[in-house]
Amino acid sequence: MVKKKEFHFTFKVFLRLLIFFVIIYLSISYLSSSKVEEPVLGDTTTLIEEESSTIFSNLYQQLPESSRHQLENFQDTQLVKYIQEKTEFIQEQSNGFPDRQIKEFQKSLIKKVSQDMIDNIDNSESDENN
Repeated sequence: MVKKKEFHFTFKVFLRLLIFFVIIYLSISYLSSSKVEEPVLGDTTTLIEEESSTIFSNLYQQLPESSRHQLENFQDTQLVKYIQEKTEFIQEQSNGFPDRQIKEFQKSLIKKVSQDMIDNIDNSESDENN
């Protein structure tokens, strides 16, 4: 079994605490007195947009002519047209999908219940005849 030492508040402990609090106080006062310029969101987003546009324009200028032509006419490629047609088809088919599923479920439920009722009636009639 490990014996725990009892805490004694001595002058040494007091001195350590005092030094700790003085350091904390001085650091907080120093940090609060220093002026920090707060960035304005509008300015930073504009700056980022300007930098990204210059970077992209520089990269674009470094591309070969054939690559530039392919990028400019990217929307006219067969692959892009195929993808656009498929996404439009999927969007059209998905319109009203939950409603169609609910109606199909209701129909199947009604058919199942009615078939069970008919089977129960047939079974009860056959039991009465026997």
